[in-house]
Amino acid sequence: MNNNSEPYRQPEYRRLQLTSDRSHTLFSTKAGQTYHSAEGAIMESLHVYVSPAFAHFRDKPQLDVLEIGFGTGLNALLTMLEAEKTNHTVYYETLEPDPVPESVYTRLNYPDMLGTGREVFLTLHRSADDQQIAFPSFRFVKRQTRIETYRTDRLFDVVYYDAFSPDAQPELWTREIFEHVSRLLHPGGILLTYSAKGTVKQALREAGFEVLRLPGAGSKHHMLKAIRKRENIER
Repeated sequence: MNNNSEPYRQPEYRRLQLTSDRSHTLFSTKAGQTYHSAEGAIMESLHVYVSPAFAHFRDKPQLDVLEIGFGTGLNALLTMLEAEKTNHTVYYETLEPDPVPESVYTRLNYPDMLGTGREVFLTLHRSADDQQIAFPSFRFVKRQTRIETYRTDRLFDVVYYDAFSPDAQPELWTREIFEHVSRLLHPGGILLTYSAKGTVKQALREAGFEVLRLPGAGSKHHMLKAIRKRENIER
């Protein structure tokens, strides 16, 4: 009989790792993958998501961004910093069904690497489910839900598609999922993702996207930018 009055706590399955640019990533023993490229977490996030989004909408002062997979919070933090630098305003909504615990995210070194306030980064992680937080040029909402069940009346300009790879989460890289994502985008809106796998390109095309293959981050050959075609899609 167990007389221990302490509640059972599942061992944490995400392990802190340093990448080549000295920024942290996490290794998930569940997925068998890291959250970012081993060649550099900050490098990859800027190359795949933040820089292409702001370049594509350089002349649009207000951006609505939807992120699939909040994870470490790096994409959100870098987007906030880029909005400040480029005089954009950003509404940023992020979906994360399995949040990183405080014991892990408080050890991430992004604020130190980027020279920004740690409290801002911690505020993003500590925000309550569905709570909107307003910064000078950045409004932020985190929702603890999966893309499959997510519904909203809002349309977005950009989707950061940052789920684990098709090998780890094949159910998130299907035509049906991308059709759902397409309905969340303005016509002409874009989906950005690190994965350029053939099945991903095919699923995006079948879902009605124009798919562009771009140079990948670091030694990765390619990434994808998918543009939501302007034909009407029933919501």
